[in-house]
Amino acid sequence: MSIQTVLKRYQALFENLTPDSVKQEFAAVFDPQVYFKDPFNEVRGLADLQQIFAHMFRSLHEPEFRIHQLAGADKTGYLEWRFYFKLKPKGETQQINGMSKILINEQDKVIVHMDYWDSGEYVYQKVPVLGALVKLVAKRLKAR
Repeated sequence: MSIQTVLKRYQALFENLTPDSVKQEFAAVFDPQVYFKDPFNEVRGLADLQQIFAHMFRSLHEPEFRIHQLAGADKTGYLEWRFYFKLKPKGETQQINGMSKILINEQDKVIVHMDYWDSGEYVYQKVPVLGALVKLVAKRLKAR
């Protein structure tokens, strides 16, 4: 299977993610010893990865991924995505923009998934006291 086929399968999985698909479909896509890292989590193993996404469904309302770009070669793929969610059932929709790098093994299963997104912009700046501090530091580091 080509990396492009794996990426399309990955896109379909994440754009149609549900609590049931986390339980039932992850094993078909991820290696049992998958390594996952994002700004808040770092785990190894399918069960721990499933726990992260189960927590997402318990903690957030209407979580949804939309993948906008796919690229890859050999055994490495990249996905540009938007993640939409609400903190409260009737709250405003929040958005996080990010990129993921995946590596696949000889069985075309994902063995590494690393997410890259700016936790300062999307999380820390929204915390009342901490947000002011993050904005101050960012302002001082800005060239212009």
